[in-house]
Amino acid sequence: MDNITHTLAGALIGQMGLKRRSRFAMAACLLGANAPDIDVFAPLIMPVEGIAFHRGPTHAIFGWPILAAAIVAILWLVNRIWPGKSDTLPFRAGALFVVTFLAVLTHPFLDWLTTYAIAIFSPASWRWYSGNAIFIIDWVYWLLMIPAVIWSGRRWKVGAAKPGQPAQIAGLLMLAYIGLNLAESMWVENRTRDALRGRGIEATIIVPSPPPFAFWRRSIAWRSADRFGYGEFDFRHGLRIDTESMPLGLDDPRLEQALKRDPHLRGFYSWSRMPIVVVDRGRAYLGDQRYNGRGFGRSHFLVPLDSPSSRE
Repeated sequence: MDNITHTLAGALIGQMGLKRRSRFAMAACLLGANAPDIDVFAPLIMPVEGIAFHRGPTHAIFGWPILAAAIVAILWLVNRIWPGKSDTLPFRAGALFVVTFLAVLTHPFLDWLTTYAIAIFSPASWRWYSGNAIFIIDWVYWLLMIPAVIWSGRRWKVGAAKPGQPAQIAGLLMLAYIGLNLAESMWVENRTRDALRGRGIEATIIVPSPPPFAFWRRSIAWRSADRFGYGEFDFRHGLRIDTESMPLGLDDPRLEQALKRDPHLRGFYSWSRMPIVVVDRGRAYLGDQRYNGRGFGRSHFLVPLDSPSSRE
């Protein structure tokens, strides 16, 4: 997800009441909700490719407690340097760790719900997992969280009864919205698998992807051992699977040669859950089927297989 959504999620759980658990608890919610994305800086200090490392170890179960502990340690140091006033909430390290850990958890959960996937067990395993239920930037999230965060914040400020209730209600509505979208994606995936089997095709992976605004629709990408294709679903027209399919192209000798010499392309290939080789005007590109649409030129996720020095 985008970091505005992650920040709003941290603010939401803080306004639910977690911000009253310790001094700096609200700051911990905001920092924890964004902390896993610290991996975007990894290529600056580590020999890793950003696209392959992002949503890896810092988004995985082994990284969650480490991130939470690091944030608590930083806030403990801040508390030591700038002690609070007499009416300031006391600094409770244990409670703050729990709050921070919950905030950190919101990040991989929201990322998993998209099609971009996370390697939840990395670095032990680099298998990627995704819920395929929510678009990468979701307007419903914002519609629910922004008013709730503001409303609860004002209620806390004036000392109203049950100040966290608007945030709590918004949280429940978000969970219901997520649950419905997960159920729809699972249903579309199962129906697509059955429809393909009726054509004698055994799918190895099916990704039903919601479009940017119409969250109730799904664009479907499927692949078998040697071919790939697309489909669509909406409640008006039902499930529609394209009759044509295309070869994956992964046996193209240019791919093997490019993987040997180009570390960026190896990183892309490692990250891609649905790699394909697309040929346009004699030039071959490595792409990801999830973001390539139904035709060439619709994706930013295309890496040329020729030498890096001759790339456009």
